[in-house]
Amino acid sequence: MFRISTLFLSIWLQYSIFGATFKPVLNLLAPQGVLLPKIISQFEDEYRCNVRIEFVGSRYEYESRLRAGLRNYDALLADERILQRLYLQRQLRSLNDDVNFTLNQVTKYPLQVRSRLNLDGRSYVTLMADPMGIVFNKRNFISKQALPSWNWLISPEEFPFWRQRVFVSNFPKHQLLVALLATGKEITSSSWFIPEPTVKWLQNLKLQSVNIDYPLELAFLGNKIEAAVVFRSDYLRLKKVVPDLKFVVPNKVTYFDRIGIAVVSDTVQETLAQNFIKFLNSKRDHLIVNDNYISYNVINYEGSATKNWVAYDDENPIPRRIENILNDLYKK
Repeated sequence: MFRISTLFLSIWLQYSIFGATFKPVLNLLAPQGVLLPKIISQFEDEYRCNVRIEFVGSRYEYESRLRAGLRNYDALLADERILQRLYLQRQLRSLNDDVNFTLNQVTKYPLQVRSRLNLDGRSYVTLMADPMGIVFNKRNFISKQALPSWNWLISPEEFPFWRQRVFVSNFPKHQLLVALLATGKEITSSSWFIPEPTVKWLQNLKLQSVNIDYPLELAFLGNKIEAAVVFRSDYLRLKKVVPDLKFVVPNKVTYFDRIGIAVVSDTVQETLAQNFIKFLNSKRDHLIVNDNYISYNVINYEGSATKNWVAYDDENPIPRRIENILNDLYKK
């Protein structure tokens, strides 16, 4: 009888110990350097769980990771363009009503305005903003202009060291988007031509541009480029390798991207994932890591009014006739 009681006591103790230490695991897919470890620890303590983060090296990895099915992810952190694409592919699950605290509020901050694909706030929650600007080697920088503008990229007389050493993506479409912003023009699905001021701006940019097929860090270190168009988060990554770099946002208008979070449709921890997004939303003002991103509460950033910023969208295709004109322009 004593031996049987001892056996049951041993089994009960093991069950109690392992039952007490069991914690659900939230699998998160995210880029590096976005969330503070302290924030993750706070969530783990509050909800008695573990957060397992798997990092992506490129924004183009999300779709392949989800489709591969090698692991069930519960939530993912990505830029808004990726979130919109995954939403259209039905790879994201709708958020609960209590997740987004500003669901029925009109915000006074321009960077918080929702996209057309997320008007109800149920597709994903955006947390941080990332403006586009010009990064340059300040050792060889000479300027008489007080305020930065996109015309810096096409002014060889003003910036002699930048002559044919400006990088604005290897894709003509991306250069077109910058040219449209710089000239204040737009192209719709019914457009037949690229506006003439935009064409002239593109031609000048082409004279200043250089194509590279290796990392920007090496291009700056090897004196292959003097300036480039990048997002601010990319600049801070570059600056870790090339300390002489400086970043400016054109004062009149620029593009911006946003970092957001969503629940994956195949989640096995939906309640925990919803709570995680709710938790991050409540900690929104404490999420900025190493100044890689900026808060939504910014009205004016280094002389540039955020109300003039335009959400960057390189996913929508341009009309075929415009694409042909663009290709002909770059063949010359």
